[in-house]
Amino acid sequence: MPLSKIMPKRNKVKMVYKKSAVTRERICMAAIALMKEKGYQGASIRDICKKASVSPGTFYSYFESKLDILKEIYRPGDEFFRTSVVKELEGKDFFQQLRVFFSSYARLNVDTGLDVMRVLFNPENEWFTQPSSMQGVLAGIIRHGIDSSILSEDTDIGQMVDNVFTVLRGVCYAWCIYNASFDLEKRMLEHLDYMLDGMFKFKEKPNLQ
Repeated sequence: MPLSKIMPKRNKVKMVYKKSAVTRERICMAAIALMKEKGYQGASIRDICKKASVSPGTFYSYFESKLDILKEIYRPGDEFFRTSVVKELEGKDFFQQLRVFFSSYARLNVDTGLDVMRVLFNPENEWFTQPSSMQGVLAGIIRHGIDSSILSEDTDIGQMVDNVFTVLRGVCYAWCIYNASFDLEKRMLEHLDYMLDGMFKFKEKPNLQ
């Protein structure tokens, strides 16, 4: 087959893909804007489609539900922990790694913004119960604590990850309720200190700085 007949088809495929990516982004941005304005429950699929200038059929060709929009919000955060935070943990001991993790989680949420965080903290957000890269990074820190004989060998890593995220999300929830009126990173590190006080009975506290 002549090359001239092959090339147009390849270019056409690229154009369709680019258009699809743009449409997906437009729907996502319209949904987030409406959720920030009206809340998660208040932003209907019909309103999202109207704002994005797409049909409901087009919406459902990209997302199964509004819940899938929330997943898009998590993607940059997961990538941040999977790459940048993991590198920052290298060469640090267990306590230092925990401090980096708490600080990074706080900074991520501040950068995400109060309005978007309020969208995420709703009772229909099932993504809170799904495994993520953030949780995987924390599991690695806990494993490091076990390997370093700081934590007991029978430590339930999954349960400890759940417990830590309960603390982190609780602080974030309070930050949302109080309109970001306190320093989120400072408050999270305070809760880390409280948590470590409860976990360990040191005659001298570890140097957490």
